[in-house]
Amino acid sequence: MAKRKLDMGKAWTQTTGLIGANRDTISALAGLFFFLPSFAAGLLAPEMINPPPPETPAGGDPQAAMQAMMDQMTAVYADNWPLFLIITIAGFVGSMSLLALLSDRGNPTVGEALNKGLRSIPSYIAAQLLSALAAGLAIGLPFGLIAAFTPPAITVLATLVLIILMVYLIIKFSLIAPVVAIDEVRNPFSAIARSWRLTKGNSLRILLFLLLLLITIAIIGGLVAAVLTLVLSAFGGAVASIGSGLVNALVNTVVSVIFLVVIAAIHRQLAGASPERLAETFE
Repeated sequence: MAKRKLDMGKAWTQTTGLIGANRDTISALAGLFFFLPSFAAGLLAPEMINPPPPETPAGGDPQAAMQAMMDQMTAVYADNWPLFLIITIAGFVGSMSLLALLSDRGNPTVGEALNKGLRSIPSYIAAQLLSALAAGLAIGLPFGLIAAFTPPAITVLATLVLIILMVYLIIKFSLIAPVVAIDEVRNPFSAIARSWRLTKGNSLRILLFLLLLLITIAIIGGLVAAVLTLVLSAFGGAVASIGSGLVNALVNTVVSVIFLVVIAAIHRQLAGASPERLAETFE
């Protein structure tokens, strides 16, 4: 069978169509699992959402500055790990439930999508851990050996090559979530293999599509957030704090939903119609 080629225009049309057709159920899932946890984090631990700038080390050493930033972020998440865990679990449930909602096998309700999403989480986590392990072996091990036994110039060149490899692996594993949630592939090894097959011959197209989408959303979202935050800051005090949390939560929710629906649209285009939908077509 000939491999399908990703049509970026069609993928975006499908994305907007899926959002429009499932607006109410998407809103319910996104509000519960993305907006509310993000808003709670903005109120209870604002440093997680908008971390303060780290102190600049004496001498302006870039490596020391990077280490200071990492230490600060580690401290923030260590102090707020229960909240971070809740947000992470909510994100897993919301993401898998939303993807299950976008299956072309009928029109599941919010409850049905939530049930499928919950059942798919163990397989999804297992597949992600396995793919992370594979990426670590393919990238981390060679990098460690190169850094230990080669001159700095070769290490820099190898780092660039390994970054390209890392991006490639991210794209190859990008359809694991819809494969598990939509195709209901529960074997993590099979889910990884199917994502790899579906993206074959389309890795560059998927990368370009996601990059263009990311840049567009970053520009629009940044402008909207900046304007609203500026307006709210004029009120000062609690109003500005709550308003900033609302804006950040809303932007994060919209971005999360768009990317999930885009991934679902890419999966739908590359995987083709399900047997159930094909059967309906010829009835």
